[in-house]
Amino acid sequence: MNSIMRLETAVTEPSMLQVVLMGIITVFVVLICLIILIKILGAIMVRVTGKSAPAPAPAPVPAAKPAAAQPNNQQIVAAIAAAIAEEMGTGVNHLKIHSIRRL
Repeated sequence: MNSIMRLETAVTEPSMLQVVLMGIITVFVVLICLIILIKILGAIMVRVTGKSAPAPAPAPVPAAKPAAAQPNNQQIVAAIAAAIAEEMGTGVNHLKIHSIRRL
């Protein structure tokens, strides 16, 4: 009798691998069904409206920058030096800035 109970539980309980595989297979089957459904609905909407997918907008042409007055470079250097000194925890007089480039 005891061996019959073991046989029944072994047959009815799936292994962990089976559960994982069934979950993964289910997810991918549903995703594939959703893709197919969206494609079909897209084709139906094109037929109903008579419009194809909208063409991508052309890239905007960058406007020419007006000649602006150059800002005071000493103030920019002072602000950058103060920020660096604050981050490093030192005084501004301990820094020596060789060059500043715009990235």
